[in-house]
Amino acid sequence: MRVHPAIYHLFQFAVRLGIVLVFAGVPLSLYILRTTGIGFGAREALEQALSTPALEVRIGKLLLDPFNGLVATNVSLRQKDNPDRLLAKINRFEISLNLSALMNRQIVVDTLTLVRADASIPLAQEENSPRFEVREIFASIIVLGDRLRVSQLDATVECLRIRLTGEILNPLEFKPPVADPAKGPLLPKELLEKILAALRKSSFPSGLPLLSAHFEIDAANPSEFQIPSFELTSPVIRNQDLEIQSVEIRGKYTDHRLRIPVFRINDAKGALQVSAEWDKTHGNLNASLLSSLSIKPLLTSIAGDGGAMSKLKFPSAPRLSIDIKGNTLTDPVRITATGEFFAPKFEFGKLELADLGLHFSWKNGLFYARDIHATAKRGELSAILWAGPGDYRLNAHTTIPPSDLADLFDKNTRAFLVNMEFEDLPQISASLRGARLDFPSISGNAHLKLGRTANRGAWIDSGVADVVIADECLTYKNLIINTGKGRGTGSFDYDVGRKEVRLKDIVSTLVPVDVLMWIDPRIAETIRPYRFRSAPQVKVEGKVHMKDPLKNDLKINISAPGGMNYELLGKTLTFGNTKAKVDVIANKVVANIHEAELFGGEVGVKAIVSLDPTNRVFSTNATLSRVNFAKLTNLYFDYDDSKGVISGEYGFEARMGDEENMVGSGKLRIEDGNVFAIPVFGPFSAILGSIIPGVVYNTARFATADFTVAHKKVSTPNIEIAGTGFSMLGYGDIYFLTGGLDMSMRINAQGIPGLVFFPVSKLLEYHSDGTISDPHWRPKIIPKIQLLPGGKAQKPSSR
Repeated sequence: MRVHPAIYHLFQFAVRLGIVLVFAGVPLSLYILRTTGIGFGAREALEQALSTPALEVRIGKLLLDPFNGLVATNVSLRQKDNPDRLLAKINRFEISLNLSALMNRQIVVDTLTLVRADASIPLAQEENSPRFEVREIFASIIVLGDRLRVSQLDATVECLRIRLTGEILNPLEFKPPVADPAKGPLLPKELLEKILAALRKSSFPSGLPLLSAHFEIDAANPSEFQIPSFELTSPVIRNQDLEIQSVEIRGKYTDHRLRIPVFRINDAKGALQVSAEWDKTHGNLNASLLSSLSIKPLLTSIAGDGGAMSKLKFPSAPRLSIDIKGNTLTDPVRITATGEFFAPKFEFGKLELADLGLHFSWKNGLFYARDIHATAKRGELSAILWAGPGDYRLNAHTTIPPSDLADLFDKNTRAFLVNMEFEDLPQISASLRGARLDFPSISGNAHLKLGRTANRGAWIDSGVADVVIADECLTYKNLIINTGKGRGTGSFDYDVGRKEVRLKDIVSTLVPVDVLMWIDPRIAETIRPYRFRSAPQVKVEGKVHMKDPLKNDLKINISAPGGMNYELLGKTLTFGNTKAKVDVIANKVVANIHEAELFGGEVGVKAIVSLDPTNRVFSTNATLSRVNFAKLTNLYFDYDDSKGVISGEYGFEARMGDEENMVGSGKLRIEDGNVFAIPVFGPFSAILGSIIPGVVYNTARFATADFTVAHKKVSTPNIEIAGTGFSMLGYGDIYFLTGGLDMSMRINAQGIPGLVFFPVSKLLEYHSDGTISDPHWRPKIIPKIQLLPGGKAQKPSSR
């Protein structure tokens, strides 16, 4: 049969077009379906098939992959009655449909397959809640009617690999959990964030931990789930200073009973072993724990390495054992735990304890520890502790010096304790109670017994006191302090709340400076120049503020029959029987020696010393009454021929450490003395002998002067010296640091010689610009009278 050429060419074209469509159109169509997705309502139909009465599935794109079949991408699971609540996001999964159902125009899913899929699951209902990032998901889920069989699910959840198998019954009945508004979220957001942060800080140099489990769950009744077996294993885990060598946990949850026969964590020094069983139906809980882990890295990973944690060290791993029993169905939950703790060595800062141990129990929120014992380098501690809601109690006895425990206290207490020294171990017993673990809430009693002890270098031989603690105040009663032959009694309050020390009925024969060094070293320094030759009797009453000196109000009365030594202008004055009063008022110390014996006379001294560190000034007013002039001049000028007595007064003001620039004024009166025995006036004995016959060495018995002190010199406008038949008037300056002189004197004769010399009395004036020991007196007008050189006057027999 012959075909018409036109028909032949038409058939040939049709064949070629078909070949082109097959080899070009089909791949192009597949590419479009694989990238753009399937339309025609297929995506919406599949969303409806995958959704349940409680869950809504939304598919971003439905693709047709020639190798993997139907692929859903950008899939989200939402709560149907609350579409804003996102339950999970999955980047992609593969879908296998039932072909027979599809032929009947029905969409039935046979399997869901996930290959290298990722998912993000929020852990709470809030929109910004923490999320678990699930990566590298390999899963095969088979749909068997009203069951889902998870034949394989491998994934990485944060820092944990999971490997699950199991079955889910009645998946269409699943309802997402909803938090009870009255009880708050199922898991607090802050707790979830801390857990995630801790996981993300950990490193796993030998591989991630692996959790393997088989599960069975009925979505219609989730509380009936079963986990016939689960196992968690992990090689090395590192988190900051914490390094765990291995983890192994095995157990099961069946018939509402959780059993964990194996729970073991190993580190470089020891292990933690736990076995536990919990009956959910009846609420019974039983567990045992035994640990020899290194506890410091664990505590650091939980609480951080700052503050007190940085001082804590356990050179040897402590041992901890606990037995736990309880019932979780009671309201409140009733848990009982008993156990013991032992640490061979414990360090906190400079504090080192050995054999730290205790037995403890915990029941229904109440904690009780007995047989608490620890040994320090010096002394031991034993105690009993009770702790409950709003009720803390402690009975303790220690012989550990408080200075060794300084690192356990706050900054201010440490500053006080580090100044203490203990040659003998103290005996301290205390019974304390408080609503909270802070000092303002604590009250109780204590007994203190000290041996050889010092504070800021001030030593005592022994001391005892009863202590009452209440309202942030320590009240020391029945206080007895002994040092040598000295003794102190009374009571005082160390009020931490008001930051003041209140002293009551203090009677002491201790050295006052040593007593005040325990109270306030600033006050002690102001009375340090007063050195008692034998223990005085001291009575103290008042208060000293620890922060604000303006609130100081302290009264000290001193009676010293044995006398005292006092530093004045670089010389030591030796006082006899002395009575004094020291008042600490605001930031000043007022020392008033109102009665004291000095060189056979009476002396009174009133000194005011500033405690203000920015204005360290002091002032003194001293009065003398008939003090032995020879002893006084021998002390200050190293000569003892002056004789007589001196009276007067002197008041001055100066800055501490700059006494040479003192400013003051006073007046002096010498009676029955030998003024010419003073080197500066000695040459006038010879001058008078030459001018007035019969005037000899020891005729000047009386002298007075008013003076001022400033610019490192003593200035007087009116020196007057009187003797038999003459008087001397003068004025000038004495430079007390160098001994230099700038002084003028005029001689006035009395009686008949006075009448003779009156017309020329102005000519008998002399000036000195020498020194106290070598004055070089020269006449101002008449240079012809022979003068002896400076120094002591000579008696007639030696001239």
